Amino acid sequence: MVLSRASKKYYPSSHCPVDASRRNFLIRCCQGAFATLVPGRSLNFPLFHLDSGSEHSPNCKFHLHPHYRAQNPLDATLLKVQAGSDEFVTEKYHDQIAATLAAWSSSLLQSPHDFQAFEKAVASDFSGSSLRPLESGLVRSGPALEVHRNKFTEGSALARDPFLQELRSALSSFSKIVTAEFQVISIDANSPSRLRTRVRYELVGSGQDFYREQRVGHWDMEWETASSEAGPFLLRKWQALDETQSRSFAPIFSDITRHALGNNSSYASQLLHGADYWRTVLDGACGIDIYGHNGVSVGDIDDDGFDDLYVCQPAGLPNRLYQNRGDGTFQDITEGSGVGILENTACALFADINNDGRQELIVVRTNGPLLFLNEGGGKFRQKPNAFKFAKPPQGTFTGAAIADYDRDGWLDILFLPLPLLSGHEPVQVSLSLL
Repeated sequence: MVLSRASKKYYPSSHCPVDASRRNFLIRCCQGAFATLVPGRSLNFPLFHLDSGSEHSPNCKFHLHPHYRAQNPLDATLLKVQAGSDEFVTEKYHDQIAATLAAWSSSLLQSPHDFQAFEKAVASDFSGSSLRPLESGLVRSGPALEVHRNKFTEGSALARDPFLQELRSALSSFSKIVTAEFQVISIDANSPSRLRTRVRYELVGSGQDFYREQRVGHWDMEWETASSEAGPFLLRKWQALDETQSRSFAPIFSDITRHALGNNSSYASQLLHGADYWRTVLDGACGIDIYGHNGVSVGDIDDDGFDDLYVCQPAGLPNRLYQNRGDGTFQDITEGSGVGILENTACALFADINNDGRQELIVVRTNGPLLFLNEGGGKFRQKPNAFKFAKPPQGTFTGAAIADYDRDGWLDILFLPLPLLSGHEPVQVSLSLL
């Protein structure tokens, strides 16, 4: 690795004297520290080459010239990961079509009346079916939500300009589009220059006559390029197949999560980060696997008439218990409750297990369940050896359900393990409260 001053041309073979400035002193110290960690036989290459030129100023700027490692045997193989580099050439075609669909999405999100991206993708000899529904069956009718299922005319009858005009008309009811997703779900390459694709689309937006409208459906599309090289593909045929159109005239749900939980520090530091974030932060060597969200459980732990919230989290993050204040907000009482376990949790259940009128908490870890007895005041106590199995369960616990199976007045529990091997037996469990 080589350091050279920004104003000086870099020559690998040159060795210029360096000054004893603070910057250079620190750099040399780092070199020495690194050298002590490398076996002697590995020091037959220059670690750093500091090039500061003839000027010995502590304010000199330096450029870093790294000497990269030798080529890895996998490097050549990794190049083949690129779409189209193997016999599955349709992967490359898919990426080209997906880029066009992404341009459509970006255009509609900016303005539902901007169709330049569509115009660029449509061939001059294009033909398409009408986008006006031939049949529209009412699926649900009500003051809050109305749902129709639409079918369209088969066959291509519209040329390029009339079709684009009908496309504008079909989307004219939207004043703003908040979701525009287009996904290729099948692709058929009859030849390198002609493709047939089926596209699933989802459009969500607002309009003057409605609060929200969602359209989900499918199109069959035929694409063609002038040569067998890398595109661009132009759209030659467009057949509308089916569509589910849902329209609400007022807000149905409102997200109040921040209002309810935002006063707790754990909301910002833990709950707002999704599974993708924690996969990035956690080192795989720690053995913590994050498959997704672990669920929540609701129960009135203090018998005040307001349901409280228990949030299960991935391994390494404590499960959180939030107490309902009764004013639409929750207070994090995890630290004093005794239920902030760190093990990977599949789910949790609130239930009055011992018929004392209080909601106990069953936490189903992937390696086995735990029972926490409700002692009142927002505090729980773990009951050791609460669950006794007829046979040690094989596999990972993934869920549980509670009901009075034999109608004896005591709740029974069904655990659902995911077997490591096939041919597992049902889990038999007895509950000990003494």
